[in-house]
Amino acid sequence: MRKLFWGFFFIYLNFNLNLNQYSLNILPNFVGYILLLQGMKQLEEESRFFQRARPFAVGMAVYEAILWIGAVFGVGADSVIGTVLGWISMAVSLYVSWLLIQGVLEMEQQSERDLLGAQMYSRWKLLAGLQITGKLLGLVANVAQLNTLFAVASVVVIASLVAIILYLLCWKRTADAYEAPPQSAEAEDASESSDEAPAGE
Repeated sequence: MRKLFWGFFFIYLNFNLNLNQYSLNILPNFVGYILLLQGMKQLEEESRFFQRARPFAVGMAVYEAILWIGAVFGVGADSVIGTVLGWISMAVSLYVSWLLIQGVLEMEQQSERDLLGAQMYSRWKLLAGLQITGKLLGLVANVAQLNTLFAVASVVVIASLVAIILYLLCWKRTADAYEAPPQSAEAEDASESSDEAPAGE
């Protein structure tokens, strides 16, 4: 589970350097997908959703590696192809995230442990909505050259950054909850008894 957190950390947090007129991410996205694949491998026996996500994560790892190598050598797709590929990669990335969250939710049902799946799903929906809205606003603003839309798109981008941080924090807490030793039945009974005991006068 910890590798899933670090995978999303690499995917969503970008620190770019200008190189050959292109931006080179020093936290490559393809490394993030490799970490996701390792995490899926470790958890594949706990939910079928982790197995279903693997081929899509492999495709994204290859795609992002090609983009990263292209940036190193100053090679990139033209604007139209780049825009189309950007939409496709965003859709696949969101689908991979959705599958992994479904895996966490299934693990919760099977183990009866709280892994914050519902909270994670809620934050994923917020992030997905902001990412799609930002893409649409940026596309329309570039075509129509409307300064107002550029300003709105900038606000959405900032909101997306906040949503990313909240999403990553949720994965961090989920990893902590997954790795925490399960509470024994005796400890749970003792805790319940102590909660039900009347306070002394």
